[in-house]
Amino acid sequence: MNLNSLDDTICAIATAAGPGGIAIVRLSGGRAGEVAGKLLRTTGGEPLELKPRYAALAHVSNPNDPKGSTIDEVLALWMPGPNSYTREDVLEIHCHGGRAAANAIMEVVMAEGIRLAGPGEFTLRAFLRGRIDLVQAEAVADIIGAETGESLKVHEALLKGRLSTLTRDWQDELARVLMHLESYLDFDEEEDVGLPDWAELKSSLMSMSTKMREMLDTYAWGRTAREGYRIAIVGAPNVGKSSLLNRMADDDRAIVSPVAGTTRDTIEVRINALGAPVHIIDTAGLRVSGCEIEVEGVNRARQAAKSADLVLLVFDGSIKLSDEELAEATKAIEGNAHLAVINKVDKGLKSLSRIKANFGVPMQLCAKTGEGVDELLLALRERAWSGSGPKCEEALTRLRHRETVEAAHNSVVCAIDTLEKTPYVEAAANELHLARGKLGELLGDGAVDEVLERIFSEFCIGK
Repeated sequence: MNLNSLDDTICAIATAAGPGGIAIVRLSGGRAGEVAGKLLRTTGGEPLELKPRYAALAHVSNPNDPKGSTIDEVLALWMPGPNSYTREDVLEIHCHGGRAAANAIMEVVMAEGIRLAGPGEFTLRAFLRGRIDLVQAEAVADIIGAETGESLKVHEALLKGRLSTLTRDWQDELARVLMHLESYLDFDEEEDVGLPDWAELKSSLMSMSTKMREMLDTYAWGRTAREGYRIAIVGAPNVGKSSLLNRMADDDRAIVSPVAGTTRDTIEVRINALGAPVHIIDTAGLRVSGCEIEVEGVNRARQAAKSADLVLLVFDGSIKLSDEELAEATKAIEGNAHLAVINKVDKGLKSLSRIKANFGVPMQLCAKTGEGVDELLLALRERAWSGSGPKCEEALTRLRHRETVEAAHNSVVCAIDTLEKTPYVEAAANELHLARGKLGELLGDGAVDEVLERIFSEFCIGK
């Protein structure tokens, strides 16, 4: 994306590929009205007179065709700037669905010298022209990608500006505290002027620090809403890992066989059973093997466990837990959150006490019949939606959000500590300036081209 070409008029198909009721061709920029005058005609063949925010029935014609052939019958929607999504003149042409009509319209639009938009370029223009901030722009992309009600809810709150408003309130309060500190610093050193209202300033900074800490605690929940929750199913061969995956996915996605070592690679399935996009990863059975392929499968199982949010340790209730299986399971969960599961409970619970002693109270189920699987999914839902997100309207959903708020919080804490323990008011003021700057980064103030390129490259073309 060339950030130096933002004065160009751009166009794109704004709807998803494939058959549908309508397709939308979107134009934004100073020449949108000119193109409308050339392409759009009334049913009687006269140039269409567009009214702001009124949908008009029109025919799209090819201005380069002497016969004036009609491409499609459409609805045209005219939104002159600055009262539009991009704050530029915007024209939307709603044609028949599918790709043929939309592509034909795009051809005649681009023949007029209108450039194809880059990924997210419409939203980038909305950001650069001050209609939305960077948090809201990111929320647009995440709403498009939302797969569950919970994910939609948290990103709608971000788009409405709830986190943005809170962030600006923090910036305003920091500016007020800085005004007092800098007024104090302006006095001559020989004048005996104490720091005004230190108790009130400290209370304000402490309150802000607490709220920032609470916001940071929402990241686990917000990340789940945006990225989903990764669960790695691990255990010895033939304990029923693949059967459990199929039962949780309600589909035969993994091969189930009594032959040990059937699964040699990781198999990933995406489900929405927990109210969030959940990635369930079936892995090769953990055991010592001389087979090169199986050794690689075990290595990949361990890697999957390391990268997962939760390791589901599966044991066979019908057999005793061996020392080798215990050692492999312990190694697999090293440093990771885990939940123990005993499968095949219809055949016995021969190692319940040993599993409980080493891995906590296990869930008990039978993947073959489905007994206990609903209870497992409920427990997984509680794990996935950990954190304080459900208790508040705002949540941090991206690592960028967490890092900037964390940096601001650390500077506020450092400023409080400096003012309490040292006479260095200037050093404390510098920390508060840093905190204010980090909050500005969160909203996109002074964002550099590289940051914008990275964020907006995630968008689809047409938004």
